[in-house]
Amino acid sequence: MVEPLVKKAADVENEAAKSYTEGLAKLRGQGLKYTDVEAVVSRIAVDTIVHKHLMKAILEAQKELEKVRKGYEQVKEPMEMEMSKEQALLVKRFAEMHLEIEKDMIETYQKMAEKMTHPLFKGLAEALVKNEEEHHRLLKQLIEKHKE
Repeated sequence: MVEPLVKKAADVENEAAKSYTEGLAKLRGQGLKYTDVEAVVSRIAVDTIVHKHLMKAILEAQKELEKVRKGYEQVKEPMEMEMSKEQALLVKRFAEMHLEIEKDMIETYQKMAEKMTHPLFKGLAEALVKNEEEHHRLLKQLIEKHKE
């Protein structure tokens, strides 16, 4: 289970962010403003703050995922099931509706990736594009399998 590791990372990043922020203030108070030292510590402080928030978000997502995650690891492709015509039509409509949402999210994350300046945010947006493209592909397969 990864949750204890994420919790540990969140706690450590939280403490590290405080330490870097306080240290940066002390460095600046010593007249080291705009030096290489400040630049390095600032860079690490910014990244650590990002890490802290990402770990907190992962922890919150894991709590929510426990409600819906059954079978997540096993399902790679839409499964074959016997369905009535009404059920197949419902699945097809559901997939079509969500296909538009996924398309919009692909475009949104692509734009985010282009505009993000922090490499972690840029990489995350690029990874989200790939994930949304996979959703799009799976929904298209559902639509194709449940045509009238």
